[in-house]
Amino acid sequence: MENKGTKTLETDRLILRQFREEDAESMFNNWASDSEVTRFLTWQPHSDVNVTRELLKDWIGRYTDLSYYNWVIELKEDHTAIGNISAVKVNEKTEAVDMGYCMGKAWWGKGIMPEALRRIIAFFFEETSVKRVAACHDANNPKSGRVMEKAGMKTEGVFRSAGFNNLGVCDEVWHSIIKSDFLGKTVVRFAEKEELERVNEIRKIVNDVHVMGRPDIFKAGFNDELKNHIYDIWNAENKDIIVAERDGVICGFACVQYVDKPENPFMHERKFCAIEEFCVDEKFRRQGVGREVINFIRQDAKKRGLDRVELNMWEFNEGALAFYEAVGFKTYRRDMELRS
Repeated sequence: MENKGTKTLETDRLILRQFREEDAESMFNNWASDSEVTRFLTWQPHSDVNVTRELLKDWIGRYTDLSYYNWVIELKEDHTAIGNISAVKVNEKTEAVDMGYCMGKAWWGKGIMPEALRRIIAFFFEETSVKRVAACHDANNPKSGRVMEKAGMKTEGVFRSAGFNNLGVCDEVWHSIIKSDFLGKTVVRFAEKEELERVNEIRKIVNDVHVMGRPDIFKAGFNDELKNHIYDIWNAENKDIIVAERDGVICGFACVQYVDKPENPFMHERKFCAIEEFCVDEKFRRQGVGREVINFIRQDAKKRGLDRVELNMWEFNEGALAFYEAVGFKTYRRDMELRS
């Protein structure tokens, strides 16, 4: 099984990271000492902060093991540690993980735990060889089950009198998601002309991101010239437009160019595929769509005898950088500036 360890992950509102010793007081105060939080769990509330500190020492010491997955949930807005989510069991043979989580009650009902669980499911399926993510809850705690459902997990069934927690013996309700569920039935192919207007809708997302990141360079508004440029790409002999379709909806695209740079006094001849534009509709992100588009481009480049796929991106677009690195891209050059 390919393990990556407890990597730092982000969502719109959260940072999921390794625990640090200085998290002890926040952990104790925000959730570990609260009997309401631990009611359906298997461990007792911490009696004082020293219990929390000793536990964190053990957890922190295990981060060198890449099969150990244990994140603190931190709010981006004020860097408050509010909860914990971890793989409580890792099965190397079946490439599966069982998840557990808890969070301070001050943050219940805000959609935070489903947000964290969705991000970790995406991490497991996109960056490791995990093929199944599962979790269970006490049948008397249906709110925990709703977290799993909101994260895309399906109910498998009830194991009667199979669990034990602070309330005693309980029925366990199991939920899971497998990699094929996560990836869905995405079809990646070359675009049809009548689909270009839908592609433009997604291109506008890219334009808005660039305008927000560097308004001194990019012009606001998705003007007619930009809209019409998609047809220039369509008509170019050395370019293609690739789309991802799921359930009849175009949910992502890439514009690629096939580049043949002749030898010159400084460089050897280079033939490669350049990704000029790339985006997945926000509603379909973290579902494997982007990875499938990249895989399609990579395989098509091989068929054309091209030995590499290249792209360039803007430094402010940290989410895009994280994605490209996750699918295997490596930085080999940089554009730099010196402002007066």
